[in-house]
Amino acid sequence: MVLSLFSTLFQRLSLPGPLLALAFGALIGPYAVDVIRIEDFGVPSGTLLEQAARATLAVGLTGVALRLPHGYWKRNIRWISVIIGLGMLAMLAVATGVLAVGLGAPFVMALLIAAIITPTDPVVTTPVVTGSMAEEKIPKRVRYNLSAESGINDGLGYLFVMLPVLLMISPATAWQDLLLKVVLWEVLGAAVFGAVIGYLLGKLFVLAKNKHLMEESSYLGFVVPFGLFVLGAGKLLGTDAVLAVFIAAAVFGQVIPQRDESQEDKVDDAVNRFFLLPVFMLLGIALPIAEWGQLGWAAPAVIIAAILGRRLITVWALRPLFSNLHDRSETFFLSWFAPVGVSALFYATLAERHTGNPDIFAYATLAITTSVLIHGLSSAPLSAWLHRQHAART
Repeated sequence: MVLSLFSTLFQRLSLPGPLLALAFGALIGPYAVDVIRIEDFGVPSGTLLEQAARATLAVGLTGVALRLPHGYWKRNIRWISVIIGLGMLAMLAVATGVLAVGLGAPFVMALLIAAIITPTDPVVTTPVVTGSMAEEKIPKRVRYNLSAESGINDGLGYLFVMLPVLLMISPATAWQDLLLKVVLWEVLGAAVFGAVIGYLLGKLFVLAKNKHLMEESSYLGFVVPFGLFVLGAGKLLGTDAVLAVFIAAAVFGQVIPQRDESQEDKVDDAVNRFFLLPVFMLLGIALPIAEWGQLGWAAPAVIIAAILGRRLITVWALRPLFSNLHDRSETFFLSWFAPVGVSALFYATLAERHTGNPDIFAYATLAITTSVLIHGLSSAPLSAWLHRQHAART
């Protein structure tokens, strides 16, 4: 409640909600005052964190997709093609190389951790690209492109994560399973299902609105269950439900009437209050600090190098392909701000459930914590710097 009341103040002080919620969870957890432990919830910790992250992603991705204006996808096909088609592969390769060399980990383990941290987290990105401060300091094209990228690559992250998981649990049939089950059904099936259900629900929404069957205040009440409904239906169908949610919301957002950005911020505010902050508090309680110590003194430095390097190297290497879209200051902002958060938690718990390897959770939570610290503390200063750069040229 306190974090919600003073969210704007904390953001101006470069103390975003995820960082404060994570710190609060760690404070009340077993390594500080020991008020509560993750086991006290009566649910296996991996199951609790995976499902909490899954629900948070569903609602968060819905808000991200609905933020994009009508016609966005057609106008920005170059950015999406470059940063998703080439960018994700490049970021995965850079992160894998850094982790394999720096940690001395087996290649498949390095590939798995790299796949977990490759996607830009859409939920952690939301507080930085929404609200009055973001609208004042960050250009629309930067906010929209970062939001769109984080939504798509988060859903496609499942494909990258499942490759090393399959190589670990069934190496003999890994590539066959990846193609037939993961790509053809879970990913492509999610895309088709998401597009169809998003279009149908969009038409239903427009019909209800035109017939005056719903009030304006019902929008939030429709959008939040929308994400959870598509998530549940996609999961029941055995598809990549996270990807299905984003595609459904993206299609839905293009079908319904264009809404003012300040109205969409209400959805994002609801996500922050009811989903984002609690999941980071849970993560803070569950942080495996003892296991971190067993990873070795070099692990934090290597993880930081992988998180920052995978983005900085990739975006600047690909800049010639989109130099007419973003100037150098915007490119630096985009190359720096690619946080690791809820999506990494989701994929880490999913991978640990499939493989039974606890090191996955230890490495992933270390990556999330360092990213929340680095990107959280630098978000306000970097946004202000970007604003000054644009002001100096106008």
